Amino acid sequence: MSSGEGTAAMKGSSEFRVKLNHMKNWKPASPPTNRDRLELYALHKQAVSGDAPMSNPPDKKLSPAEKAKLNSWRTKRGLSQYQAMNAYILEADRQLLVYGSSQDTTSSKHISSSASRDDTSTTAKSATSASVLLTPRGLAAVPLLSAAASESRKSYLNRLQSTTHANNGWWMRQEPLCAEPGTFFALPETAVIYAATLIEKLSLSLQFDEKTKQLLKTFGLQEGVIQSLAWPLHNCLLVVWILVIFLSTLVGSAMLTFKTMLLGSKRTGISLENIFSQEIRPCQHGAESLTETHQAASIRLLGLALYPIGLLCNFTDSIGEKIPLGSNTQLFFAGGAYVALASMFWWYWFLILPWMTCAGLGIAFSIGWCFGLIELAGL
Repeated sequence: MSSGEGTAAMKGSSEFRVKLNHMKNWKPASPPTNRDRLELYALHKQAVSGDAPMSNPPDKKLSPAEKAKLNSWRTKRGLSQYQAMNAYILEADRQLLVYGSSQDTTSSKHISSSASRDDTSTTAKSATSASVLLTPRGLAAVPLLSAAASESRKSYLNRLQSTTHANNGWWMRQEPLCAEPGTFFALPETAVIYAATLIEKLSLSLQFDEKTKQLLKTFGLQEGVIQSLAWPLHNCLLVVWILVIFLSTLVGSAMLTFKTMLLGSKRTGISLENIFSQEIRPCQHGAESLTETHQAASIRLLGLALYPIGLLCNFTDSIGEKIPLGSNTQLFFAGGAYVALASMFWWYWFLILPWMTCAGLGIAFSIGWCFGLIELAGL
């Protein structure tokens, strides 16, 4: 490990301990869902203990709650300690924003800024049903999805083999992150998840359906051969999901910025400063993180395709500082530039990137045969 990576790991470990201590003392204003509780548990367990065992303890009968925790922990297999700690911090911040804090929550100096964001975000959530806090939830999941996209073919096959039921696949447990499930704005994510779920169901049916298994054996094939065909598509759909998250963030933040500039923060329930701090700047940092050296090749290619988003966020964020006026006026000009430039490049967001997506899916489908032959050869 290089000195830079070591410093980053030490810093991440320190932030993780601070965040962990805060979450132990946290009293949410509204109770988190079981899914979110399990997400924090799984990330903490992965950071502390590493990968979960693939099989249940033979000498111990697990309760339904213990099984749910173990299954949630298994979904984080493959994450390094640093990735798990970073993902825990992001998920904890998201839950602090979404659920808020009660009056008697113990706070420290390290988390005063997070507490301030909680108050603002809670106000915003009560002011509008289409809560702006749903978009950062998607950005917080990007590191996890990026790590999942680096899953090797062997790990993918092992994960499918360890799945205990045909309706218990990883994709089947996912839901839209940038909008309320079932709404119009959740359609792009829903379409990606639906397509990936169909592929996953087909892969799992090969090992649970006896007739299909017998048919494969007739041709001298194992289910792993057909499942290997789907592995590139699985990884490619993860990349597409990340792309949809960034586009949803871009469109959502631009619409909210325009609405706030037009109607004022009292009507929308959120200020321009909060839009920049909670959506635009995290979007920039997230886009830049996709091209880091530890990312999978597909994620780094996506990072290159999304480079204009990071450039747009960085450019508009720096515009305000160059205007020798008050902070509110600076934010107004920066917000106007963000909306104008995002609208100006509509052709890139909605024509070029979808074309790249279709090309990537076509390539993933084409090279799937190569991995099927590799599995058939037993390599």
